[in-house]
Amino acid sequence: MAGLGTIIEGKNAVLSVLESERAIKISYLHQETKSENFETILNLAKKNKVEISAIRSKEEWPYHPRHSIVALCNPKKTFKEKDINKFANKNFIVCDHIQDTNNIGAIARSAAAFNFEVIAIPLKRSVKITERTFSIASGGLEKVEIVFYNSIFSLIKKFNSLDIWTLGLDMTGEIEISDIDLKSQKYALFVGSEESGLSVEVQKKLDLISRINMDNDIESLNVSVSAAVAMYQLFIKK
Repeated sequence: MAGLGTIIEGKNAVLSVLESERAIKISYLHQETKSENFETILNLAKKNKVEISAIRSKEEWPYHPRHSIVALCNPKKTFKEKDINKFANKNFIVCDHIQDTNNIGAIARSAAAFNFEVIAIPLKRSVKITERTFSIASGGLEKVEIVFYNSIFSLIKKFNSLDIWTLGLDMTGEIEISDIDLKSQKYALFVGSEESGLSVEVQKKLDLISRINMDNDIESLNVSVSAAVAMYQLFIKK
């Protein structure tokens, strides 16, 4: 089975694909069916007429041992940069060359929590979305749209044409993220790579560069933590 998000691991992620009706088949370790979450998942699978397969022992389990339930799914639909117009009334989180699967997954989970409906990821020089990304996102990737872009500069131009404000996150930003109030304005929040953040060239093209207020003894935050804090601060202003 080819495509993005066709094998989904973990209880929360599996529940989300059942709710989004992408799941085709559920496989689980029979000895792990005691929890309430398992029963909820199996009941929803039955309701949705999804095939269910019980694996009797861990020795027979063909998937990663850290999980005891897996969904085989139809591929998740994704979009290209040229499709941005479809989401003119949405908020975006733009990931610029992030290299860690855990960070992408965590950012997607926070995006779903804080009403950032679209996550934009470069086609090149970025970590790929894998089964682990969906697992780390814990269902978050089912609740956001995924857009793959070719050029961050052409992406910024498209945002400008749609009157979507572009906000960068950098420790040297001129305004604290908690002081920004865009009211009903739609916006795209840009976060940079783990190693070097957003480039100066990208920052110059954005409408605003913001920072997170924190103790001076701390040099910086992990990119997924920074993104979560920033998305939350913008979310609570709505």
